[in-house]
Amino acid sequence: MVEPGELVFLSGGTGTPKLLQGFRALLSDELLTVIGNTGDDEEFYGLLVSPDIDTLLYLFAGLLDENKYWGVKGDSFYTNDFLRSLGEEAWFQLGDKDLALHLVRKKLLLEGKNATKVTSELSRRLHIQATILPMTNDAIRTVMITKVNNRKLTFQEYTVKTHEKFAVKKVLYQGSEKAEITPECSKALSNSKMIIIGPSNPITSIGPMLAVKGFKESLMESPATIVAISPIEDKRAFSGPAAQLLHELGMEASPVSIAKLYQEFLDIFILSETDRTLAEEIHALGIKTICTDINLGSKKRRNDITRLILNELK
Repeated sequence: MVEPGELVFLSGGTGTPKLLQGFRALLSDELLTVIGNTGDDEEFYGLLVSPDIDTLLYLFAGLLDENKYWGVKGDSFYTNDFLRSLGEEAWFQLGDKDLALHLVRKKLLLEGKNATKVTSELSRRLHIQATILPMTNDAIRTVMITKVNNRKLTFQEYTVKTHEKFAVKKVLYQGSEKAEITPECSKALSNSKMIIIGPSNPITSIGPMLAVKGFKESLMESPATIVAISPIEDKRAFSGPAAQLLHELGMEASPVSIAKLYQEFLDIFILSETDRTLAEEIHALGIKTICTDINLGSKKRRNDITRLILNELK
C-alpha cells in the first residue's frame, strides 16, 4: 500500500511524464510527488515560461497534448502567428491557452510569490491532486557552449530554435552557484521511501537539479531506494539529445555513462534488454540492474514498468 509522500519523481519534460502516465493508471494522483527541472526556463516577452513544470501541470490537469508531450491539447496559435506577422521571429511555439497560464504566473510572481508557491497556486486552480515542486526557487539556466565560436545558447535556443545542429563542448548551469534546494524538495526527498529518476536527459534535465546546492546531498542522505530508468537504448535516446550530448561531452552514449553520473546515490538502474551486456559493468559500480523492455510508447509498457518499480518498493 503506497502512502502520500512515499513516491517522489525527478522529472524533465518528456520521458518522465510518460512514465508518470503508468503510475497514474495504477495509483491516485495525490500519492505522487514530482520535482521538476527549471533549468530549461526562459523568458519570452516578459513572461517566464517553465516548460518542464508546465508539462507536469498540463499532464496532471488532463490538458497535455500527448502527441507532443508539451503544450495544451487542441490549443490555437493565433497570438504566435500574429507575432510573426508583426515581424517577430516567434520561434518558440506558445499556444494561446499556454500564454494564459504564463500571464497568471507573471501576475503571481509580481505579487511576490516564489516559484514553489506559484506552482502550488497554479496546481490549485487547475484542480491538480499531485504535488508538483520546482527544484529551486532561484533562477538557474542551462547554457550550451558550442564547439564552434564558443557560442552560448540557452537550452531552448539549442533545441527549439537551432534544432540541436551545433555540437556542444560544455554545458553550464548558470546561477547554480547561488541556487539552493527548496525546503519542500528537501523534505520530500528525506521523507520518501522511493525516489524515481525517470528516463530524462541526464545532462539537461537531471544535471541542473544535481547542480543546485543541497540537491545531490539530499539524494545521498535520503533513506529512500533510488531507482533510475535509462533514457538510452542501444546508444540511441528515446527522445531528445541525451545520446548526442553524452557523445559530444566526451562520454559514451550508453547506460554505463549515466550510471557513473548517478553512482553516488543510485541504488537500482533499469535498462533495456538490448543493453544487457552492460549490466555487469553497472553492477560493478555498486548499482543493482534490471533489464527489461523500457520503451514507454504504449500504455501496456508504461503500466508494466510501473509494476516492476513498485515491486522494488520496500
